[in-house]
Amino acid sequence: MLYRKVTVIHGQDVVGSGARKRDHAFPQGVPPTVFIFSAPLVTTAEAVRETGIAAVTALDNRWLRCDLKTVALLANVLLRQQAIDAGCVETLMLREGYLTEGAASNIFVVKDGVLLAPPKDHRMLPGITYDIVLELAARHGMPHTVREIAEAELRVADEIWMTSSTKEVLPITTLDGRPVGTGRPGPAARRMYAWYRAFRDEVMRNADA
Repeated sequence: MLYRKVTVIHGQDVVGSGARKRDHAFPQGVPPTVFIFSAPLVTTAEAVRETGIAAVTALDNRWLRCDLKTVALLANVLLRQQAIDAGCVETLMLREGYLTEGAASNIFVVKDGVLLAPPKDHRMLPGITYDIVLELAARHGMPHTVREIAEAELRVADEIWMTSSTKEVLPITTLDGRPVGTGRPGPAARRMYAWYRAFRDEVMRNADA
C-alpha cells in the first residue's frame, strides 16, 4: 500500500504563502504551491512488535505551537536523532515535568488498567492514530482518560505505547535503559493492536468502506 503525502509549500519564510520574493510579512494574492509524492507504507515487523522497542526521554525544547504541522521540524529531527544515537527508536519529550509526545509519534500510558493520553493542546501534534486509539478504547470499553501525564507517572507505567501511521500501536518496553512494566508488551497493547488491525483492514484499507 502507498502512503500519499500532500504538502502545501508555504514560501520561504511564512505560513500561508506560495512562491514569491522573500519577506517575513504575509503576501497578498499569492497562490499556494502544491507538492505531492507517494511512497510505500512500511509498518513495523511482527518480530519487533512482539518484543517492543526502546526509547529515551528528553526535554521538549520546541516552540509553543506544536499543534501546527509545518516543515519546521528541526527540533523533532534532533530529538529523534538522540534516540537513534542511543540505539533506541523514539524520544519521549517532557515539558515542565509532563509528557507531551514523541519526536515522531504520539504516546499513550497504561497504569492500573487505565489508558492515559496527553490532551490535545498547543504542546502536541495529534495524529490520526491518536484519535483512532481513543475511539477504539471507547468502542470496546477500555477504561481511558485524557489528561496531563506527569513524568513520575511515566516512570512507573505498566505499559507505554507509541502510535503513528507507520508504527501503528507499538509498545515501548524499555525507557532510559529500564524496563517498562514487565519489560514485555502488555495485555492492553495486545488488545488495542488487535482492535486497530481489524479497524485498519475493514475501514482504512477498504476501498468500499
